[in-house]
Amino acid sequence: MKRLLVAIMLAVMCTTSAYAEDEVVAVEQDNTIKMQDLIGKTILYTWQAGPFKGASHKLLVVDPNTMQLSVESGMEVADPITIKCDVVQISDQVFYLTWRSEEYDQTLVLTFNFETNMIYEVVVSEKTNYLSKGPFTINN
Repeated sequence: MKRLLVAIMLAVMCTTSAYAEDEVVAVEQDNTIKMQDLIGKTILYTWQAGPFKGASHKLLVVDPNTMQLSVESGMEVADPITIKCDVVQISDQVFYLTWRSEEYDQTLVLTFNFETNMIYEVVVSEKTNYLSKGPFTINN
């Protein structure tokens, strides 16, 4: 009888332990960054490499396909310009933002990596191409 009681207790303990383990569920967080999440926020960045090294810019996200770009320092300061752009989500933490500048006759592609908080720029024009990169922060 004693052995039966010990066997029942062991069975109950193992069952309870197994049941408790089954109840533990790992929930993955959705770390996807989307332009929709950035509406009304400002992305500040400073180029660490490229022809405008040291220049700082501010990019206000107006809507998912409209940005307002202004120069903060390091370049000739002009009035902010409104940009109509295309956005391509590459991964949960990376997207491309691209537009054509008729004023400067160039196409710009910005790559935002929200995992590393780095921005990369490729500018292509008829006369020259250049690359830039630097860190960015997001302000409300």
